[in-house]
Amino acid sequence: MPEGNADTLKIRIPEGFLVPRLYLYSFLNIIEASKKEVGQYVVLRSGDVFEAIIEGIEIVKEVIENRRKDGLLRRLRLDTLPMSGNDKKIFMKLCSELSCELDPAKILEAYIDVLRSRGINRLKEGLERFDIGARGYSLPSIFKLELYGLTRGPLFRDGFSMDSMMRVSSDFFILMLAGYLLSRVGRARIDEGTWVSVHVFPSELAWSRSSWRELQNLLSGLWHGIRPADALTLHLLINLWDLLKGEPHNLIIFGVIDPAGSKPAAVSISVDAPLKDVYMRARELLDYLLEREWSRNALSQLVRKALDPNQAGKEIAERLVKLLFLSLQGDIRALEELSLLSSRLEIATSTIKQPKDLEREISNMARDARRLAKELLTYRRI
Repeated sequence: MPEGNADTLKIRIPEGFLVPRLYLYSFLNIIEASKKEVGQYVVLRSGDVFEAIIEGIEIVKEVIENRRKDGLLRRLRLDTLPMSGNDKKIFMKLCSELSCELDPAKILEAYIDVLRSRGINRLKEGLERFDIGARGYSLPSIFKLELYGLTRGPLFRDGFSMDSMMRVSSDFFILMLAGYLLSRVGRARIDEGTWVSVHVFPSELAWSRSSWRELQNLLSGLWHGIRPADALTLHLLINLWDLLKGEPHNLIIFGVIDPAGSKPAAVSISVDAPLKDVYMRARELLDYLLEREWSRNALSQLVRKALDPNQAGKEIAERLVKLLFLSLQGDIRALEELSLLSSRLEIATSTIKQPKDLEREISNMARDARRLAKELLTYRRI
């Protein structure tokens, strides 16, 4: 069969399925090609879109290999592919057909070899439909998060159910796997004894490849926490500030309990992080605080304390950060309340003759919040 048009590739969007779509977005944002959603398809255009897909998979393989060289990321097991017993059967079948070890980097490497031998026409056939019936691969639990508790999250429709018998082509399977591996950037403790993998997704196909790769590097590692949402949004803005100046886009964050044994993967937390919207409202004031070391450090510390589930005085930190979040977006009443509350807390704790650890922590938080409020009030009067 002659090769088809090498500069265009249509990928069927998993209609109604949020998680598979996000995995595809995660992967496609590192593809060096123009991307446009047309109806139920993502249309990729490039000088050689076939090679662009292969290059993207090679980048994900490189990401996994680099994580194995990093002591912290390796200890956090961000170079691995977590799976339940049922998931393992699916991956064993895939590895048998690809003739490779059950290892994420080896799977991607083997698929690249198979893809080159098949050519672009087979790739186009594999991506033109999402559910291909009995001849396809079952979905492991990391691809079926809609089935496991997502109706409890704010991003998902009540009563939504995904067809557990769905089958996809090896091409769709690998692209979603690549997006999953790329999105799994960190680990976080959300309460005593409960850890989740942190997945960062683009909400749209808008990031440039260089920015999306840089974002992975900036956010990889141990996270202090994922909630509350306003503290998480500020944390992301602080850490991605220079990147967002050129490309402000929104993100979606999942905290996923990894599959193991008989237990499937499940989403514990989902947060819509409206970075672009907040950036546009808070740009001037936040830039003012971040350009100086003391105020950047003070803001970062307050946000970290609001996110950390083991932080003494966490509720106070959350309240102060919420007021800061609103103040930075121009809410003058929130700024006045922040100034008043932090001053009262600082005075109240400073009069204690033998303060305990909690009281010292609250005093420090109140001091930093008061100084930040003063800076914002001074700037607004300039």
